[in-house]
Amino acid sequence: MIKKKLFIGSSTEELGLAQAAKSILEKDFDVTIWNEKVWDTSVFKINQNFLSDLLKASLQFDFGILLGTNDDKVIFRGKEVMQPRDNVLFELGLFTGRLGTSKCAFLIDKEVKLLSDFNGLSLAYFDKSQMDTFTSAVNDIRSLFLSSSDDEINFFPSATLASVYFENLIVPICRFIIENNGFTSKEIHYKKCKINVIIPDRINEDVNLQFEKLKSSISTENVSFKYAGRPRHISIDTQIKNDTLEFIDFPTIITGINHAISNLLPNDFNKLSPDYNSILERELRRFITTLKKLLIRNGFDEMVNVKRETEL
Repeated sequence: MIKKKLFIGSSTEELGLAQAAKSILEKDFDVTIWNEKVWDTSVFKINQNFLSDLLKASLQFDFGILLGTNDDKVIFRGKEVMQPRDNVLFELGLFTGRLGTSKCAFLIDKEVKLLSDFNGLSLAYFDKSQMDTFTSAVNDIRSLFLSSSDDEINFFPSATLASVYFENLIVPICRFIIENNGFTSKEIHYKKCKINVIIPDRINEDVNLQFEKLKSSISTENVSFKYAGRPRHISIDTQIKNDTLEFIDFPTIITGINHAISNLLPNDFNKLSPDYNSILERELRRFITTLKKLLIRNGFDEMVNVKRETEL
């Protein structure tokens, strides 16, 4: 089972606490601390600017923990108070905005003064003088993240594309089959019908060509039907197996993932890098997860199989 990727951000002075949190979490998550220098997993790479690297990281990780400690003295309403380093607060806002409040947590020293703007975030307090409170707080976050549904429908490009694909193709086919108690092809009525959605193992630059190669390995016949309420015919490939009519579709809409990710990343981001491929794979998994969630919600999960290319 693939571990979800988790980012830990902290001030330089509190890297020891970040490492302690990692040791608790790495059994369940693939954990990266912001300063780790292994080239393939490093968040901040040589010769790249920090903002570019952070934007990439916010797309690459599934969860984020920002460690808020009393690093800086500030004057708040005439009183001297302690607050986290500015870059930690910036990263907290960035990760929360990209991942959502259920997938980002603020692990915070109880002595830190927080603004009311932080209400609504996942806050886990600890006392630096008592490490058992730190361990307890990290375990609370661990439980929160493990219970967080990966199936929730969000506004990542992959989830949006999956929703459009579901509404415009899967729903019409499923309803047509249900309303007609099957499907008639070449004057033969098949009561047993299923839909196979084939997802590639990775997204290439030319997704249409990629699907054409996949399609050429499968013997199919194209059918079409008019769907009520839509001014068009739906056309899809089929094959007969064990007296079952199988609809087969290759969702070329996923090419939009490439375009969307390109717009979310800085212009100078290297699209040939392992990081870019990692982000694409994550979004491809999100597309599949969202599609399966929609199938279950609408009661179509027994009619539709979502398969990766390697499962053919």
